[in-house]
Amino acid sequence: MNNQKQIISALFLGLILAFPIVSHAAADADETVTKRGSVDDDYYAAGGTVDIDAEVAGDVIAAGGELFIGHRIEGDLMAAGGSVKIRGEVEDDVRISGGDLSIDVVIGDDLAASGGSIYISPNTTVGGEAWLAGGDVTMAGTINKDLKITAGNIRLTGVVHGDVDLQGGEIQVFESAQIDGNLHYKSRQPASIDPAAHIAGNVTFEELEWDYSENGIGIIFSITLIAAGILLFWLFPKFTIASAGRITSNPWKSLGTGIVILIATPIVVIILMSILLGVWIGLSVLALYFVALLLGFLIACFFVGERGAKMLKKDISTKGRRILSVALAIILIGFLSIVPVLGGLMLFTLLLIGLGAGILQLQFVYRHQE
Repeated sequence: MNNQKQIISALFLGLILAFPIVSHAAADADETVTKRGSVDDDYYAAGGTVDIDAEVAGDVIAAGGELFIGHRIEGDLMAAGGSVKIRGEVEDDVRISGGDLSIDVVIGDDLAASGGSIYISPNTTVGGEAWLAGGDVTMAGTINKDLKITAGNIRLTGVVHGDVDLQGGEIQVFESAQIDGNLHYKSRQPASIDPAAHIAGNVTFEELEWDYSENGIGIIFSITLIAAGILLFWLFPKFTIASAGRITSNPWKSLGTGIVILIATPIVVIILMSILLGVWIGLSVLALYFVALLLGFLIACFFVGERGAKMLKKDISTKGRRILSVALAIILIGFLSIVPVLGGLMLFTLLLIGLGAGILQLQFVYRHQE
């Protein structure tokens, strides 16, 4: 369990720390972003659908609902989205997160990936090490150094020229698998290892009681919110930024307002629905209440993204960079949410403070329109 937490922490803190925001980089943000040809510097993109099939001389950072990234990237690649498909060549590191990841690429250095489903194709080659975390992981490519996987279901059919460390609920090592180093795995049950699989080193098994079926909660939580966060910011950018700013200027007032709204609204709904003519009004208020909870949490995510950028001295003045910052914040929050007790408390606090900040900002807008 401690090793699993270390993998997740290293992966997602690395996503934030490893990519400096360069003011001269090219950036695009729209509902649909398409990039072709060549880019002589770093390239940032955010949108509902992002399609990058270009030669990029620097790093690529992308966030969105659906990502298609191909051709050749001379620097690093970082991407987060509901669906991420990568083809071609990346000369340096790849760090990606999403609901559904499909990787068919030659990577010059390390790979770090997290997702509900991760597929590493037979054509994929990783020059360095690979860290994979997700619900369902299939590794059919070639890893030139060590491989670490934490997942609910693990299928290993590829080649690893170093050691392999696996943690999962169901682990399968197929006939085509080749491991030049040691295999160490942790699970609730012994792995299914084909006798024909080539394992040069020692095989060790450590029994665990942890239920890996819970591993995907943070991932699903994160990916669902990224698209909603992009939509919220795209439709109401000024309101979103101003609401997040209220958490900074009035954190306790925001928290108190959130608590009042959270408790009072269900009571009002019950009273309305107890009156014959108030049923539909009560149902309408209840629907708005659930929408407000979602918006409040997203506002808190924008706050976390903004604070993280300030701490790391990153520029998020453009729409694309702002969306990227909240995508990273949502990913980090989603994975921290799997920590027992503290994860749930963190989510609840963020929801309350974001809800309160949104209500306070609505009051401010209403008063200044009178």
